[in-house]
Amino acid sequence: MTAGPRLGIGIVGAGRWAGLAHLPGWARDERCRIVGICDREPERAAAAADQYGAAVVTGDYRVLLDREDIDVIDVVTRDSEHYLVNLAAVEAGKHVLSEKPVAHHHHDVRRIAELARAKGLKTKVGFTFRYSPAVRYLKDMLTRGELGTPYIYNAYEQNSQWLSPRSPLRSQERVNSGRIQVASLEGYGAPVIDIGHWFMESDLTAVVGVLRNFVPERLIAATGAMARTNIDDGLRVQEVINAVEISHHERRWVSLPLDGEGGAAR
Repeated sequence: MTAGPRLGIGIVGAGRWAGLAHLPGWARDERCRIVGICDREPERAAAAADQYGAAVVTGDYRVLLDREDIDVIDVVTRDSEHYLVNLAAVEAGKHVLSEKPVAHHHHDVRRIAELARAKGLKTKVGFTFRYSPAVRYLKDMLTRGELGTPYIYNAYEQNSQWLSPRSPLRSQERVNSGRIQVASLEGYGAPVIDIGHWFMESDLTAVVGVLRNFVPERLIAATGAMARTNIDDGLRVQEVINAVEISHHERRWVSLPLDGEGGAAR
């Protein structure tokens, strides 16, 4: 695969988040051009392609993987499809940008990472919190040594959009009555865990956590009915991260207090 003057982008998934962030982001970058868009709903893929000037519209992501003029695959599908698309893209020799999670099992994530490394490919997860001005300023303070050696990093994210059981849950995959499924840890804990890695420049050595299902039944968008959703809509992971999705605040906010030997930042 040889990149031309501009990187060719293939986007797998043209839903809400692709339309809000990924598609306009690629379109704004003059170094890139959107070559193809794939979506399980042909009309949605065609509408996005028409808006952003993509030449290829398909319902099969493998069509994008087979094209020589596509250098990067951007994976913005539902969570359950990420692993297969990410793995296939790397196997096809494409660089990959993936929404979280890369896969639901860490062994699968490692498999993709090792394969990409062996092939000399670049991969990235869409952790956008790193680019917040306040987060970058705090990282700069750490780099300059203004806070000394960092000792304690706590992260809190609160999101009230799912506080009401009547707020439609978009994914029917979350409907279950068995073992608790990961939701807020994966969706809202992941970005602040990533920032912790970046700030502390250290890997995790131990994790102690508690998951909790506060709202047993929720409205499912696909059916319009209330159903049991045994997901971690609240959690506390001690020593490494504190992340809570259930909140009485009417907005989403993130707090990243950090304490070092030479000072603290809030």
